[in-house]
Amino acid sequence: TFNKERFCSPKYEKVAARVVSRDNNNWYNMFTIDKGSKDGIKKDMNVIAGNGLVGIVAEVGTSYSKVRSIIDDNSYVSGMFARTSDICDVKGDLETINDGYISVERISVDAEIEDGMEIVTSYVSDRYLEGILIGYVNNIEKDANNMTMTARLTPVVNFDRLDTVLVITELKHSEELEDMTQYD
Repeated sequence: TFNKERFCSPKYEKVAARVVSRDNNNWYNMFTIDKGSKDGIKKDMNVIAGNGLVGIVAEVGTSYSKVRSIIDDNSYVSGMFARTSDICDVKGDLETINDGYISVERISVDAEIEDGMEIVTSYVSDRYLEGILIGYVNNIEKDANNMTMTARLTPVVNFDRLDTVLVITELKHSEELEDMTQYD
């Protein structure tokens, strides 16, 4: 099961950044921050606000970076239930965020989960550091195939009001994951 001592936010170095612009809608699904490569920011660094996951650095300039948030239609985050370590996929959705939620997919039908449980970033993610709180699950339903379940996730971050974020300056290295999965 998930170990709270490994909860990621407090133990990583972070750089504070101000949000300087956002895409042309009411949400912060893609936005620009005032820190870039000269500040040590790199593509794929994780971005948080408070102790919750905002998204990931998608593009880096010298003095700015663009962030793709978890609510963006093109966002997929490998998540897990903090209490049971059951793996799932958190999928961004700009339509449903208007109602306060995004989707959780590919939950094992055997997962012992219930409404209100925390979902954090999982250890199997190739880009997200483990243990960052994403949000709380509800409306858990069995899929038609009876092999998986879906649910709704209420993000812990308020995506219609972001002015300051923290960029975690440690990257989750894909090479490290590749090394772990080599079975010579």
